[in-house]
Amino acid sequence: MKNLIRIITFLFSLFAGIDAVSAQEIKSNNSIGFQINPYFDTHFFDRTFIKPVYALRYTFNFKDHLSFGPEVSGYHIKWLSDQADLTISSINLGGYFRYSFIPKSRINPFIEISPYYRLYHFKSSTIVTQEGIGKDYRNSYFTGYISPGISLFSKSKKLSLDLFYKFSNNRFVNDKKSVISYRFNINF
Repeated sequence: MKNLIRIITFLFSLFAGIDAVSAQEIKSNNSIGFQINPYFDTHFFDRTFIKPVYALRYTFNFKDHLSFGPEVSGYHIKWLSDQADLTISSINLGGYFRYSFIPKSRINPFIEISPYYRLYHFKSSTIVTQEGIGKDYRNSYFTGYISPGISLFSKSKKLSLDLFYKFSNNRFVNDKKSVISYRFNINF
């Protein structure tokens, strides 16, 4: 828990310090990105699990090619059967750094790196283990991902869609170490 408080304090200090930099050094356009959807897999269609995925990020555009910001993301898995009680959740607190290859274009390829602190929780009151019935497991660790992608901008550049393929040393909601993802962005 102390590590989590240190990371949040560091990120807050880092991003609060950006406001102190003069307006001439940082472009005035920023964005808010979000994602919320169920993860579509065989468990979704056979109504075994529902896996809502969410993300929220704030972007500071620094120079033409560089941007960064804080991000909160994660998922929550809920068993839909009446006979079993199982929930799994993962919350990721961190940030990201992006290099855009063609920043002035409406189709913009990029590479992104995102370090974050993951809070994982598994709970079941009906699972049978060696310790008895029920299990409540918590874990937290530092991890991240690297991701190539592409941003598609509207004509006015007020809206954009990021499509990217994330690679990590840990598993995502699809139980693999890579996943396709997206973000809707409102640019201002």
